[in-house]
Amino acid sequence: MKYLVLSITVFLLSFQSIQAQSKKELSAMLSRDLKDYKRYTLELNFDSSLRYMPVKMFDIIPFDSLKASMLQSMDNEYMTIQMTRFEFDSKKKPKIKKAGEYFWAYVAYSGNMRLTIKGKEDFSKILVPILKDQFGANNVQMEGASVMNIALKNKELIAFKDPALHNWSMIEDKRGEPGPEGEQQKALFSAIMPTEVLTAVDGRRFTVYGSRYTVHGIRFTGPCTAPRPP
Repeated sequence: MKYLVLSITVFLLSFQSIQAQSKKELSAMLSRDLKDYKRYTLELNFDSSLRYMPVKMFDIIPFDSLKASMLQSMDNEYMTIQMTRFEFDSKKKPKIKKAGEYFWAYVAYSGNMRLTIKGKEDFSKILVPILKDQFGANNVQMEGASVMNIALKNKELIAFKDPALHNWSMIEDKRGEPGPEGEQQKALFSAIMPTEVLTAVDGRRFTVYGSRYTVHGIRFTGPCTAPRPP
């Protein structure tokens, strides 16, 4: 009996050691991938940065088509967009959690974009209110008549590790956006995110607490979910 108890104890200690080692390795892999993702994002290297997109995305939009769309959106006849800063919050170290066979974590980041308008003045009058509504009026600053500096504040990626892939996948959660975009993001997440990860994310971040709630400063009524208090 003593031998059996000792064997079980040794097994449990070994299992805990393997788990700790696994978490350490996963954390190192995530740090490596975040460093590379940051570099590719600042370089607008979509050949590389899109490799971190959840792979099921490419069942919906082929890789080359998505890349072409991204390039077109960043540089076209109306405007040019540059990423001038992209930083992960060093004070909020990602906490890796398990969900089924996957691991996942929130990754806080911030950044800045520089948008140069090529189109006519009428286009600027249309674009500026749209961007201020999307990013917040205080986060969009004009520099002369044709350049806008846009601050990306309090942003968050969801990173998850598929055991079948060598790198982490990353995507920003925009399901809380009001209007059609939020609904489109919900449908997209359901299609491209592993069910286990999506369930874990929603179970941790959201809780039902009443019939009135606020998302991005907008008040809603009816059955709801809202951010779980910290």
